[in-house]
Amino acid sequence: MDSRLKDLAEKLDAGLIARREFLRKAAVVTGGTAVGLKALEGMARAQSQTKLRVWLFKSFVTAGNDLLAKQIETWAAERKVQVEMDWATFGDREQKFVAAIEAGNPPDMAEMNYQGPSRYKPALRDVTKLAKDVAAVRGGLFPYAERVVNLNGQFFGVARLAFGGGFFVRKDLLDAKGVKLPKVYDPDVVEMAKKTQDPSKDLWGFGQTLNRSDDGNGYMQNILWNYGGGVWDKDGKPALNTTFQKQNLEAIKFSVDTIQKHKIQPPGVMGWTDVHNNEAYMAGKLVSTNNGASLYYAMVAKKHPLAEKTQVILTPGGPAGSYLAAGAYNWGIFNKSKHAELCEDLIRWVEDEKRFDEYTKASIGQAGSVYKSRADKPYWKTDPNFDGMLQNILRSVWVGYPGPFSAAAVEVQAQYILCDMAGRVVVGGLSAEAALKEAHARVEEIYKIRGGKV
Repeated sequence: MDSRLKDLAEKLDAGLIARREFLRKAAVVTGGTAVGLKALEGMARAQSQTKLRVWLFKSFVTAGNDLLAKQIETWAAERKVQVEMDWATFGDREQKFVAAIEAGNPPDMAEMNYQGPSRYKPALRDVTKLAKDVAAVRGGLFPYAERVVNLNGQFFGVARLAFGGGFFVRKDLLDAKGVKLPKVYDPDVVEMAKKTQDPSKDLWGFGQTLNRSDDGNGYMQNILWNYGGGVWDKDGKPALNTTFQKQNLEAIKFSVDTIQKHKIQPPGVMGWTDVHNNEAYMAGKLVSTNNGASLYYAMVAKKHPLAEKTQVILTPGGPAGSYLAAGAYNWGIFNKSKHAELCEDLIRWVEDEKRFDEYTKASIGQAGSVYKSRADKPYWKTDPNFDGMLQNILRSVWVGYPGPFSAAAVEVQAQYILCDMAGRVVVGGLSAEAALKEAHARVEEIYKIRGGKV
């Protein structure tokens, strides 16, 4: 096609010129010949074809991303629909949603993380019937996942998966030193790290940033629970520096000590984001780290020599037990979409068990179960490391625990308040007591605005 015609078509599609002007200028370009008119006719048909804007999460598991895109493209071809896929990853995902919603230009549908249904509820369609239909034939949702998408009896998301993961350990290094696998952070992880690390060779016992990142967020939330603390009490009210002050202080001090006192973490760890511990582990610089299944995927997919030397176990616990928060990635349909029925059809298509099984195999452990029947599939027994990933998910609790799942709890995570709290001690030089007090004040402000509602 003449590049001038293509340019005109793009301007028409963007609303920069009217259809009449498009036809007039196109006729000039083609000279009004039969060939030109046929091209115009084809372009007009293309202009009238339904377009669907779909936002997707770009994970580190590239094979999963590629397969999902292929599945959506196949659906689009069968339905004769144009699909515009847009991808966002950890660092820019939530900012992108907020900006689009505030501008009144969200996509038709999107793959959201656990924050989406609650945080963007006013902009989302009620998908209760669809969500219940999908869950009913899959044994129902696990409680941690249902709390994310079911808000006071209405579903604002259709659950898809939870990221599997666990505590990655260099089993070969532990065996060489006669060290047992850790069950708790203190003293097990600390002692394991000290016995197996060798800073002179840039080998460190533990790699866990407390910085603003999903990895830091997850660790900080879990460690507070492990010490018997948390952000919220059983009634869903702020408890960082009140009900759980003592327990939270112990958790913060332990976390800071891994860097400053025990010196089992690499220099610069507070500058890490979600990708850095993956890179450090695969470079042979870490004995252990918390991570999602994406790290195992990268090693297996690349036939990395460390894959067979790695054991993925349950995330270590603390004095009060071993806790983990899992969040359900889910499909949301936005109110402004004029193609809600097509969106629902696409969701049913990609969640078909045959297609989801294909995605699960491609993801190498990352497609954790949110539906009960999916946890029983033979796939989870095909690799010893999958068991730790699956069990971590099955024992998960929800953001807001031991209180209810709430919009305030989601917002605290979205604003990385717990990461900031740790950073104020390690980088800012504040005492743990001062950082805890400061973070509690921020939580209270969020609670005043959001309350205990979902």
